[in-house]
Amino acid sequence: MARLFKPSSRRVPVQREETPKTLTVTDLSYDGRGVARHQGKAVFVAGALPGEVVTVSHYRRHKSFSECVANDILTASVWRQEPFCPHFEGCGGCQLQHLQPDQQILLKQQQVLNLLSRQHAMAPRSLLLPMSSADTGYRSRVRFAVSGEQQLAFRQQGSDQLVAVSQCQVLEPALWPVMEALQQWLLQLPRKSGVTHIECFTGAGTDEGGNQILVVVRHTRPLSASQRQALEQVLPGGDCWFRGEKNGPLTDASERPGQPQLQQTLTLPEGLEPVIIRYGPDNFSQVNRAVNQQMVLQALQWLQLQAGDRAMDLFCGVGNFALPMARQAGKVLAVEAVDAMVEAGRQNGALNCIDSVHFLALDLESQALKGLIRQEKINKVLLDPPRAGARFVCEQLAATAIERLVYVSCNPASFARDAAILAAGGFELDSLRVLDMFPHTSHVETMALFVRGGVAASVG
Repeated sequence: MARLFKPSSRRVPVQREETPKTLTVTDLSYDGRGVARHQGKAVFVAGALPGEVVTVSHYRRHKSFSECVANDILTASVWRQEPFCPHFEGCGGCQLQHLQPDQQILLKQQQVLNLLSRQHAMAPRSLLLPMSSADTGYRSRVRFAVSGEQQLAFRQQGSDQLVAVSQCQVLEPALWPVMEALQQWLLQLPRKSGVTHIECFTGAGTDEGGNQILVVVRHTRPLSASQRQALEQVLPGGDCWFRGEKNGPLTDASERPGQPQLQQTLTLPEGLEPVIIRYGPDNFSQVNRAVNQQMVLQALQWLQLQAGDRAMDLFCGVGNFALPMARQAGKVLAVEAVDAMVEAGRQNGALNCIDSVHFLALDLESQALKGLIRQEKINKVLLDPPRAGARFVCEQLAATAIERLVYVSCNPASFARDAAILAAGGFELDSLRVLDMFPHTSHVETMALFVRGGVAASVG
């Protein structure tokens, strides 16, 4: 006679996770929080650094991890410093001001190497020193939210809550007085003005070449002519524009449509003419102009372009890499999915009198890419994808005879995944360099050179 299993009626006691009073932090998470272990589970500790012992509060349990906030630092890291911003604890813009800048970039570099290891991608032959710039005064563009009290604000980290800010020292100094002028103007408006966001840009002007300020006000209710003109009065020398619909046209204080632009001049290696890159508020541009200049030079050094090369720039934007590449290569095919950016790239090509570059609008998730590479006999490629990375593109590239490939990444997780795809396709990770594009934040930017197996290593 078969016996059926009958579960025991006794309940197995469930071990409840105790709330710890102190934690020892051993690592730094990808969002800038300390990482500790408690009862076998990871705990993310806001405000803590590796090597610290802290008391904690606001303990929240999740299925596979817990999170909390550091209260008192019982044992401080030797790398801890006093945050310089009075809004640091509330604002979500900077997560790492309590960590010395030199150590910030080293920890970011280690995060990239750890992710490569977890994806079973190869370690780089050459690990270059991180690329950096000044750790304050580096942001050339910023987007403010506007609170219900008509205050300039940023969002709290991981929240939709707004934090009013009176200063932001990571902005380029030219934007500091702009904040004060904007706040003065906002307080002149009625409480429910409909102004939701304000974007500020600084760069070289397109007429005289001197520094120019560009301000774009986004609003959901009409602003009167006097309200528009009042902004021009408190912001002398600034170029003020307004947008009343999500994707509507930009108009000036007199409600005339226009396409405002700024520009950056990129210095190239000796013997090559500089390149002028013009861009508008709707175009992608790197916020850290100093690091962008270094990135372009590094890309050219790694690609080793010659007159006989036929190169490709994928996710090319307005030509930040493609146009400098075209100063050296015989031909550059610049590919971008956004039509407006392709047109801006073509205009930049004409501005620089470069006829060896061809801008093309193409869906980079289509099968056409591999055929295009073969048809155009492309032998060197640069790609600068968005945060999601370029899984499909890398699968296509891995099936071609590309000799050298430079990957510019703004997300170490998608970069590590794509690096593993390239490795499976026969590429070797020749050189890796982490970029401190956003000091005091948890964002990590990376440049990498991939070469076909057996190709000699690069220099620098």
